Amino acid sequence: MDRGFGEVEAVQRLVPEWLFPAAEAMTRLGDLSVLVGVTVVGTLVLERERGIALLGVVIGGGAILAGLKAILALGRPPSELHLIETATTGFPSGHALGAAVVYGALALSLEGGRQRRRLALAGVLVVAISFSRVVLGVHYLVDIVAGLTVAIGYLWAMERFARHSPGRTLAVAATLGLLAVAAGIAFGPTPRTVCLEAVCADRETAVTGAAGVGAAVAWGVTNRIRRNRTATAVVLVPATLVGASTLALTDSVLLVESIGAGVGAAVLVLLAGRATRAQGRH
Repeated sequence: MDRGFGEVEAVQRLVPEWLFPAAEAMTRLGDLSVLVGVTVVGTLVLERERGIALLGVVIGGGAILAGLKAILALGRPPSELHLIETATTGFPSGHALGAAVVYGALALSLEGGRQRRRLALAGVLVVAISFSRVVLGVHYLVDIVAGLTVAIGYLWAMERFARHSPGRTLAVAATLGLLAVAAGIAFGPTPRTVCLEAVCADRETAVTGAAGVGAAVAWGVTNRIRRNRTATAVVLVPATLVGASTLALTDSVLLVESIGAGVGAAVLVLLAGRATRAQGRH
Protein backbone atom coordinates (compact mmCIF):
# COMPACT_ATOMS: atom_id res chain seq x y z
CA MET A 1 0.00 0.00 0.00
CA ASP A 2 1.53 3.31 -1.15
CA ARG A 3 0.83 5.91 1.53
CA GLY A 4 3.19 8.55 0.18
CA PHE A 5 2.69 11.49 -2.14
CA GLY A 6 6.32 12.04 -3.08
CA GLU A 7 7.22 13.72 0.20
CA VAL A 8 10.17 11.44 0.97
CA GLU A 9 11.82 12.10 -2.39
CA ALA A 10 11.12 15.84 -2.04
CA VAL A 11 12.63 16.02 1.44
CA GLN A 12 15.73 14.12 0.39
CA ARG A 13 16.22 16.49 -2.54
CA LEU A 14 15.81 19.57 -0.35
CA VAL A 15 17.97 18.47 2.58
CA PRO A 16 21.73 18.91 1.93
CA GLU A 17 23.65 15.64 1.94
CA TRP A 18 25.91 16.86 4.73
CA LEU A 19 22.86 16.88 7.04
CA PHE A 20 22.12 13.18 6.51
CA PRO A 21 24.63 12.08 9.21
CA ALA A 22 22.97 14.54 11.61
CA ALA A 23 19.58 13.03 10.80
CA GLU A 24 20.96 9.55 11.48
CA ALA A 25 22.38 10.72 14.81
CA MET A 26 19.05 12.30 15.74
CA THR A 27 17.08 9.20 14.85
CA ARG A 28 19.20 7.16 17.29
CA LEU A 29 17.55 9.06 20.15
CA GLY A 30 14.37 7.21 19.22
CA ASP A 31 15.98 3.77 19.00
CA LEU A 32 14.57 1.10 21.30
CA SER A 33 17.83 0.74 23.24
CA VAL A 34 17.93 4.47 24.01
CA LEU A 35 14.24 4.63 24.96
CA VAL A 36 14.64 1.62 27.25
CA GLY A 37 17.68 3.24 28.85
CA VAL A 38 15.84 6.52 29.45
CA THR A 39 12.92 4.61 30.97
CA VAL A 40 15.18 2.59 33.29
CA VAL A 41 16.98 5.70 34.52
CA GLY A 42 13.69 7.54 35.00
CA THR A 43 12.22 4.63 36.95
CA LEU A 44 15.21 4.51 39.28
CA VAL A 45 15.67 8.26 39.75
CA LEU A 46 12.09 9.45 40.13
CA GLU A 47 10.14 9.10 43.37
CA ARG A 48 9.04 5.46 43.65
CA GLU A 49 5.40 5.73 42.62
CA ARG A 50 6.12 8.19 39.81
CA GLY A 51 8.93 5.99 38.55
CA ILE A 52 6.78 2.87 38.47
CA ALA A 53 3.95 4.81 36.81
CA LEU A 54 6.43 5.99 34.15
CA LEU A 55 7.45 2.37 33.53
CA GLY A 56 3.81 1.36 33.16
CA VAL A 57 3.05 4.14 30.70
CA VAL A 58 6.04 3.20 28.54
CA ILE A 59 5.18 -0.51 28.55
CA GLY A 60 1.57 0.28 27.63
CA GLY A 61 2.71 2.52 24.78
CA GLY A 62 5.02 -0.22 23.55
CA ALA A 63 2.14 -2.68 23.60
CA ILE A 64 -0.04 -0.36 21.52
CA LEU A 65 2.75 0.07 19.00
CA ALA A 66 3.50 -3.66 18.77
CA GLY A 67 -0.18 -4.50 18.44
CA LEU A 68 -0.81 -1.95 15.69
CA LYS A 69 2.23 -3.06 13.71
CA ALA A 70 1.15 -6.71 13.99
CA ILE A 71 -2.42 -5.94 12.91
CA LEU A 72 -1.66 -3.51 10.06
CA ALA A 73 1.71 -4.86 8.84
CA LEU A 74 2.14 -2.05 6.30
CA GLY A 75 5.42 -1.65 4.45
CA ARG A 76 7.89 1.19 4.23
CA PRO A 77 8.93 3.46 1.35
CA PRO A 78 10.90 1.76 -1.47
CA SER A 79 14.24 0.39 -0.30
CA GLU A 80 16.18 2.59 -2.73
CA LEU A 81 15.16 5.57 -0.59
CA HIS A 82 16.46 4.04 2.65
CA LEU A 83 19.61 5.67 4.02
CA ILE A 84 19.73 3.29 6.97
CA GLU A 85 18.82 -0.37 7.42
CA THR A 86 15.50 -1.41 8.92
CA ALA A 87 13.64 -4.70 9.13
CA THR A 88 10.22 -3.99 10.66
CA THR A 89 6.93 -2.74 9.20
CA GLY A 90 6.31 0.94 8.67
CA PHE A 91 2.93 2.01 10.04
CA PRO A 92 2.71 3.68 12.47
CA SER A 93 6.22 5.01 13.00
CA GLY A 94 7.72 3.28 16.02
CA HIS A 95 10.27 6.02 16.51
CA ALA A 96 7.60 8.74 16.50
CA LEU A 97 5.22 6.86 18.78
CA GLY A 98 7.89 5.48 21.10
CA ALA A 99 9.80 8.75 21.46
CA ALA A 100 6.60 10.71 22.08
CA VAL A 101 5.50 8.26 24.79
CA VAL A 102 8.86 8.03 26.56
CA TYR A 103 9.96 11.66 26.42
CA GLY A 104 6.41 12.94 26.89
CA ALA A 105 5.77 10.69 29.89
CA LEU A 106 9.12 11.70 31.39
CA ALA A 107 8.26 15.38 30.98
CA LEU A 108 4.93 14.78 32.72
CA SER A 109 6.55 12.77 35.52
CA LEU A 110 9.33 15.16 36.50
CA GLU A 111 8.74 17.54 39.37
CA GLY A 112 9.93 21.10 39.72
CA GLY A 113 10.11 23.82 37.11
CA ARG A 114 7.43 24.51 34.55
CA GLN A 115 5.71 21.51 33.06
CA ARG A 116 4.84 23.41 29.89
CA ARG A 117 8.52 24.12 29.30
CA ARG A 118 9.42 20.47 29.80
CA LEU A 119 6.67 19.40 27.41
CA ALA A 120 7.81 21.96 24.85
CA LEU A 121 11.40 20.67 24.99
CA ALA A 122 10.17 17.08 24.73
CA GLY A 123 7.99 18.10 21.77
CA VAL A 124 10.91 19.67 19.90
CA LEU A 125 13.01 16.54 20.45
CA VAL A 126 10.22 14.21 19.33
CA VAL A 127 9.48 16.25 16.20
CA ALA A 128 13.20 16.25 15.30
CA ILE A 129 13.41 12.47 15.77
CA SER A 130 10.23 11.96 13.75
CA PHE A 131 11.32 14.22 10.87
CA SER A 132 14.67 12.40 10.70
CA ARG A 133 12.77 9.23 9.76
CA VAL A 134 11.41 10.92 6.63
CA VAL A 135 14.83 12.37 5.78
CA LEU A 136 16.34 8.90 6.05
CA GLY A 137 13.67 7.50 3.74
CA VAL A 138 12.26 4.86 6.11
CA HIS A 139 8.85 6.40 6.79
CA TYR A 140 6.12 8.24 4.95
CA LEU A 141 4.77 11.41 6.54
CA VAL A 142 1.48 9.70 7.36
CA ASP A 143 3.39 7.09 9.41
CA ILE A 144 4.83 9.90 11.52
CA VAL A 145 1.51 11.70 11.95
CA ALA A 146 -0.22 8.46 12.94
CA GLY A 147 2.46 7.59 15.48
CA LEU A 148 2.38 11.02 17.08
CA THR A 149 -1.42 11.11 17.14
CA VAL A 150 -1.68 7.73 18.85
CA ALA A 151 1.03 8.66 21.37
CA ILE A 152 -0.55 12.01 22.28
CA GLY A 153 -3.99 10.45 22.64
CA TYR A 154 -2.58 7.66 24.79
CA LEU A 155 -0.65 10.04 27.07
CA TRP A 156 -3.74 12.24 27.46
CA ALA A 157 -5.86 9.22 28.39
CA MET A 158 -3.30 7.97 30.90
CA GLU A 159 -3.06 11.40 32.51
CA ARG A 160 -6.84 11.48 32.88
CA PHE A 161 -7.27 7.90 34.08
CA ALA A 162 -4.14 7.01 36.03
CA ARG A 163 -2.12 10.14 36.78
CA HIS A 164 1.06 8.85 38.48
CA SER A 165 -0.86 5.88 39.92
CA PRO A 166 1.31 2.74 39.70
CA GLY A 167 -1.57 0.33 40.27
CA ARG A 168 -3.79 1.73 37.55
CA THR A 169 -0.94 2.35 35.16
CA LEU A 170 0.44 -1.16 35.44
CA ALA A 171 -3.04 -2.66 35.17
CA VAL A 172 -3.48 -0.80 31.88
CA ALA A 173 0.00 -1.85 30.72
CA ALA A 174 -0.65 -5.53 31.49
CA THR A 175 -4.05 -5.41 29.78
CA LEU A 176 -2.69 -3.72 26.67
CA GLY A 177 0.22 -6.15 26.64
CA LEU A 178 -2.06 -9.18 26.69
CA LEU A 179 -4.24 -7.67 23.96
CA ALA A 180 -1.10 -7.08 21.89
CA VAL A 181 -0.07 -10.73 22.34
CA ALA A 182 -3.50 -11.82 21.15
CA ALA A 183 -3.20 -9.51 18.13
CA GLY A 184 0.24 -10.91 17.32
CA ILE A 185 -1.12 -14.44 17.34
CA ALA A 186 -4.38 -13.68 15.52
CA PHE A 187 -2.94 -11.51 12.75
CA GLY A 188 0.28 -13.43 12.16
CA PRO A 189 2.49 -14.35 10.63
CA THR A 190 4.27 -11.00 10.94
CA PRO A 191 7.85 -10.16 9.90
CA ARG A 192 8.81 -10.80 13.53
CA THR A 193 6.84 -14.01 14.11
CA VAL A 194 8.52 -16.80 16.07
CA CYS A 195 6.90 -20.20 16.68
CA LEU A 196 7.10 -22.16 19.90
CA GLU A 197 5.80 -25.63 19.15
CA ALA A 198 2.28 -25.08 17.74
CA VAL A 199 1.94 -21.47 18.90
CA CYS A 200 3.29 -18.66 16.72
CA ALA A 201 3.48 -15.13 18.11
CA ASP A 202 4.95 -11.79 17.17
CA ARG A 203 8.14 -11.16 19.15
CA GLU A 204 7.39 -7.50 19.94
CA THR A 205 3.89 -8.23 21.22
CA ALA A 206 5.15 -11.15 23.30
CA VAL A 207 7.87 -9.01 24.88
CA THR A 208 5.56 -6.12 25.78
CA GLY A 209 2.94 -8.52 27.09
CA ALA A 210 5.48 -10.25 29.33
CA ALA A 211 6.87 -6.92 30.54
CA GLY A 212 3.42 -5.63 31.41
CA VAL A 213 2.44 -8.77 33.32
CA GLY A 214 5.82 -9.00 35.06
CA ALA A 215 5.70 -5.40 36.23
CA ALA A 216 2.08 -5.67 37.39
CA VAL A 217 2.73 -8.87 39.35
CA ALA A 218 5.85 -7.41 40.97
CA TRP A 219 3.93 -4.29 41.97
CA GLY A 220 1.10 -6.34 43.44
CA VAL A 221 3.53 -8.42 45.50
CA THR A 222 5.83 -5.65 46.71
CA ASN A 223 2.98 -3.24 47.40
CA ARG A 224 1.48 -5.75 49.83
CA ILE A 225 4.67 -6.65 51.63
CA ARG A 226 7.02 -3.74 50.91
CA ARG A 227 7.45 -3.02 54.63
CA ASN A 228 8.95 -6.46 55.04
CA ARG A 229 12.11 -6.61 52.94
CA THR A 230 12.80 -10.21 53.89
CA ALA A 231 9.37 -11.31 52.66
CA THR A 232 9.85 -9.37 49.45
CA ALA A 233 13.20 -11.08 48.86
CA VAL A 234 11.69 -14.51 49.61
CA VAL A 235 9.10 -13.94 46.87
CA LEU A 236 11.11 -12.15 44.19
CA VAL A 237 14.61 -13.61 44.45
CA PRO A 238 13.49 -17.19 43.66
CA ALA A 239 11.31 -15.89 40.83
CA THR A 240 14.30 -14.02 39.39
CA LEU A 241 16.53 -17.10 39.70
CA VAL A 242 13.92 -19.30 38.01
CA GLY A 243 13.61 -16.78 35.19
CA ALA A 244 17.39 -16.55 34.80
CA SER A 245 17.71 -20.36 34.78
CA THR A 246 15.02 -20.64 32.10
CA LEU A 247 16.84 -18.04 30.01
CA ALA A 248 20.04 -20.05 30.26
CA LEU A 249 18.45 -23.39 29.40
CA THR A 250 16.10 -22.53 26.55
CA ASP A 251 17.06 -22.00 22.93
CA SER A 252 13.75 -20.39 21.97
CA VAL A 253 14.09 -16.74 20.97
CA LEU A 254 10.46 -16.12 21.91
CA LEU A 255 10.89 -17.58 25.40
CA VAL A 256 14.21 -15.89 26.05
CA GLU A 257 13.02 -12.42 25.08
CA SER A 258 9.63 -12.77 26.80
CA ILE A 259 10.98 -14.14 30.07
CA GLY A 260 13.80 -11.61 30.02
CA ALA A 261 11.31 -8.76 29.58
CA GLY A 262 9.04 -10.05 32.31
CA VAL A 263 11.82 -10.61 34.83
CA GLY A 264 13.51 -7.34 33.90
CA ALA A 265 10.33 -5.33 34.38
CA ALA A 266 9.65 -7.06 37.70
CA VAL A 267 13.16 -6.33 39.00
CA LEU A 268 12.87 -2.73 37.86
CA VAL A 269 9.66 -2.33 39.86
CA LEU A 270 11.51 -3.71 42.91
CA LEU A 271 14.36 -1.24 42.42
CA ALA A 272 12.17 1.75 41.52
CA GLY A 273 13.01 4.97 43.32
CA ARG A 274 16.20 3.53 44.80
CA ALA A 275 18.34 6.46 43.64
CA THR A 276 15.88 8.91 45.24
CA ARG A 277 15.88 6.97 48.52
CA ALA A 278 19.67 6.79 48.53
CA GLN A 279 19.90 10.56 48.11
CA GLY A 280 17.42 11.05 50.93
CA ARG A 281 19.65 9.12 53.37
CA HIS A 282 22.62 11.42 52.76
